[in-house]
Formats: sequence, structure tokens, C-alpha cells
Amino acid sequence: MSFQKKVHLDKKVVPNKKSLDGNVETFLLLILEESPNYGYAIVRELKQKTDGLLRLGEGTVYPVLYRMEERGVLESFWQEGPNGRKRKYYRVAQKGKKALASNLSQWDYLVRVMETIRDNSNLSLHPEGGSV
Repeated sequence: MSFQKKVHLDKKVVPNKKSLDGNVETFLLLILEESPNYGYAIVRELKQKTDGLLRLGEGTVYPVLYRMEERGVLESFWQEGPNGRKRKYYRVAQKGKKALASNLSQWDYLVRVMETIRDNSNLSLHPEGGSV
């Protein structure tokens, strides 16, 4: 999987914490599916690959990485970085590949449901009262 699909999103819209909570793991799995990486680089890559739309700090990402590792979704290993310090790298485990496939299928389904409701509705979905 890759991040080839670009969608124009309004940078003024900031998702609330509740919207993000259930999806941070999927974001991390998408990043780590491409290649193993360490915490700070994952945070940087999330920001870069989302064109700055998603800004999760290390204080959010590290606890999620630890939980995912405990559940066997991620595996970790230590590797020396360019500065000689060892860094903990994470990679997607087999269980994580299954979780990612399931999460993406669920997302695709929910997007189709939302688009269907929106397309079959006369209601405005814009908070300013504009039309879609």
C-alpha cells in the first residue's frame, strides 16, 4: 500500500480527539508498512505524508506504539543511528498486517456509507450553511 492518492482537504478543519483516537493505530501501521522506523521519524513522516494536516506529537505516538507492541501488532528491534546512539525501531508484525487490512476495509465501508447518505440527502453538511 502507498500514499499515492492525494485528496484536497481544508487545513482549517481540525479533527477532534475522539475522531482520531480510534485511527492513530491505522495511521502508524500505514507509515510502518512502508519500512521500519523509530518514534521521532514516524512522527515526522506522519506530518510530511499528510501535508501537515495531521500533527501528532511524540507524547501521543509513543504510548500507542508501546500498546501496539504489547499486543503483537508491532515488533521492535534496536539499531544504531548515524550519531552512534541506539534507537528502537518498529515494524509491522503479521498480526499488524491483518489489523491494517481489516481497518482499511472498515474505513472504505464507512466512507461509502457516508458518501451514500450525503449523496441521498438534501441536508447541508457544511457548518456555515453552504451546500456540498
